[in-house]
Amino acid sequence: MATWEEFSAITRHLEGVVQRKTLNRSEQVSEIEELVDKRGRMMQTLPEPGETEKYIVRDVLERDKTINHRLEMIFTGVKEEMRNNKKQKSTKNQYTNPYQNVAGSDGMFLDSRK
Repeated sequence: MATWEEFSAITRHLEGVVQRKTLNRSEQVSEIEELVDKRGRMMQTLPEPGETEKYIVRDVLERDKTINHRLEMIFTGVKEEMRNNKKQKSTKNQYTNPYQNVAGSDGMFLDSRK
């Protein structure tokens, strides 16, 4: 059975991971996913906090607020990166084939009699 001290340690580690500035975002995201999954599994087996664990629960709740805020910032950054990559791809395609969107029958005579 998991203890509140172990849960608090994982929460502190998760807070450190989300606060870290890194260039390799995919490793950071995979580590965050792993820690969040581990915390989720632990939450199901945690006992009801007693009087001695109340301060640990308060600390975890405070850390959760900062973790959630930082996760929102990371998520916003990922969305912005995806948007920029999509925009760069379309801009690149326009430069490589500028006449891609031009209608093919422009200025062409079609005889309607047969």
